[in-house]
Amino acid sequence: MLGTKESGSSRHPGRTAQIVLIPTLLVSGLVGTWIAASDGWLRAVAPSHAYGLLAFAILDFMLAVAIIEIPKFAYAGALLVSIAQVAAMAGDALTFTPTGTLQAAFRAYLLGDMAFLALLGIQLAVAGMTATAIAMPRGRHRVHFGQPKPLKSLR
Repeated sequence: MLGTKESGSSRHPGRTAQIVLIPTLLVSGLVGTWIAASDGWLRAVAPSHAYGLLAFAILDFMLAVAIIEIPKFAYAGALLVSIAQVAAMAGDALTFTPTGTLQAAFRAYLLGDMAFLALLGIQLAVAGMTATAIAMPRGRHRVHFGQPKPLKSLR
């Protein structure tokens, strides 16, 4: 077992984060792939955005696998990727104007698309879960509310 791999103990909060985060990232990757593959209008008016969405989906799949072997790195990566994706999606909805389309029409299209909203919600959840997993104390740094250990003598 690798030194960075977290314990399988049910008492270990990192294991719970893995159990929840891995399927969430896989679902995010599937939803992103589905949107990029099925949204012909998005591909027609903003192909670079469709390719960007596909890149985010691939990163989600890669991070889901990475969490198994290198969770600390993968949590940080997932947090950064989810924040970047939320920023990109919000930027699209609030400011992006495809050629030949009014920005308000594009915004209404995106905000009326349940898959877009679901993916945005999933990414917000991933950001929250990974931030929590990163902030959780691990190992001997965990907070204990029992009797303190006696100090060792310097003699």
